[in-house]
Amino acid sequence: MTIWKYEESKDTHRLVKLYKEDHGEGEYMGDLDEESIKRMILKIKPDINVVQAYGTLAYFGMLPILVTIKP
Repeated sequence: MTIWKYEESKDTHRLVKLYKEDHGEGEYMGDLDEESIKRMILKIKPDINVVQAYGTLAYFGMLPILVTIKP
């Protein structure tokens, strides 16, 4: 699956969006297999349900991941 990754970091949170198509924002990550994508998702948010997250990306074509930063 081809993946683009957009990332925004603030003092309180980090927002990462993974896309299956080019939306004009983000960095092209390449044509990745399922396991590589799941590893990328887990690096962003280790406590995420990676099976559900991958399914959302595969079905909807976009996966937003919000990581809150504790002060």
